[in-house]
Amino acid sequence: MKKKQIIVSLHDYEILKTLCYEAPATHKLKEELDRAVVRKGKVPDNVVQVNSTLQFRDERSGKVRSVQLVLPALSNLQEGKLSILSPIGTALLGYSTGDVIDWEVPAGKTQLHILEVVNAAEV
Repeated sequence: MKKKQIIVSLHDYEILKTLCYEAPATHKLKEELDRAVVRKGKVPDNVVQVNSTLQFRDERSGKVRSVQLVLPALSNLQEGKLSILSPIGTALLGYSTGDVIDWEVPAGKTQLHILEVVNAAEV
């Protein structure tokens, strides 16, 4: 099945590409960035970006989680801050509210349904 095209801001793309060069185990993130549509202007508000706060449901378990997608240095699961390099963090990048993503996680294949995305207003 062909994957839906994802949207990534130019700012996030540049940061994440640099991260891919510095971190050895980023092949999934590299694959996602290679197929992304990179936007120089504003990305739609309902698209998951670095620093987005979002709610998603794991369709296999039914569990709903609320997280903020962050760079690895800011990751803290107790605070709900999910690293972009985690399998689920990489899976969510660039998708939007309502999307269902088929993804491989350490426990096997799952589907992630994005329920809500909130992006801070740009200053």
